[in-house]
Amino acid sequence: MKLHRNRSRWLVAGVSLALLVGSAAAGTQAFAEETKFTIGTARDLQLGAQIGMAKHKGFFKEEGLDVEVAYFGSGAEMTSAMAAGKLQIGSFGDFPSIIMVSKKLPVKIVSVMAEISGTQQVVVSKNVKQPSDLKGKKIGLLVGSSAESLLNGTLRHFKIPLDSVELVNMRPPEQVAALARGDIDGLAVWQPHAYRAKTQAGGHALVSALESFVPGMEGPLSYYAAYSLLMVRDEFLNANPNSMKAVLRALNKATKYVNGNKDDTATTMEEDMRAPAKDLRVFLDENVYDMTLSSKLITTLDNTVNFMHEVGKIKSKPNFRDAISSSFLKSVSADLVAY
Repeated sequence: MKLHRNRSRWLVAGVSLALLVGSAAAGTQAFAEETKFTIGTARDLQLGAQIGMAKHKGFFKEEGLDVEVAYFGSGAEMTSAMAAGKLQIGSFGDFPSIIMVSKKLPVKIVSVMAEISGTQQVVVSKNVKQPSDLKGKKIGLLVGSSAESLLNGTLRHFKIPLDSVELVNMRPPEQVAALARGDIDGLAVWQPHAYRAKTQAGGHALVSALESFVPGMEGPLSYYAAYSLLMVRDEFLNANPNSMKAVLRALNKATKYVNGNKDDTATTMEEDMRAPAKDLRVFLDENVYDMTLSSKLITTLDNTVNFMHEVGKIKSKPNFRDAISSSFLKSVSADLVAY
């Protein structure tokens, strides 16, 4: 009888354990992470290079993900989709990223996509050869955008009074057309519009955010910088930590591929970017593809927040450091978190 009772106890314990394991398995299935989702970006290589190449080269698939890439017509359109919860992951410039954080949207910065300073340029007409020639000239830009910050920094760097230049508020495509007509003397803008201003409107670059092209003053510049960032909604991060790490692993592979295979990247991305490979090759060289969350990024975001508050683009200065979630990137590669 004693042996029988012990055997009964083991039988009950075994059944209970089996039920517990079964319940746990069922619970795991019920809360399985998403592996099929959309990542948003724009039709420019500042934001979309690694995302597009991770799709084309199968890096997402290698990580067990079924990712669709959505190319948005504008940053405002993509920001609206993220704010409404219709988009969970997207690559944005630092200006729209800060706007989302300032509005207390449930989003996090999880990675840099690229330093895009080289694609931010002041392009001028032939009659502007030196920074001093900007005095009394009309410069087209989108007021309140990174272009205004770039132009202000350029004028200050070369000691040109800000009020000596007339700003003309217009969208980038309109700026190129206006320069071609002679309605403005220059523009502050990003790629691909800077390239079009040079190749279609007879302009030449005075500076980029990384480099001066002024005769006699050529060389690197450091008064302004810009980044593209990977932004993710909080609910996706909380529910899908492993999928998020898989996304970052795929993008890290894509970053290395882009840096080592720029000719193939330009050719592969022609259809997505709706631009010829020869033009895309120029933009690839102007961007610095590096996912690192760095001290330079933090300094840049500090400066950008101050500028956006100064011009009334944001009502208050957000503590964007609270919006950086570095643990996911650190799990991919510890050296990618360096601040």
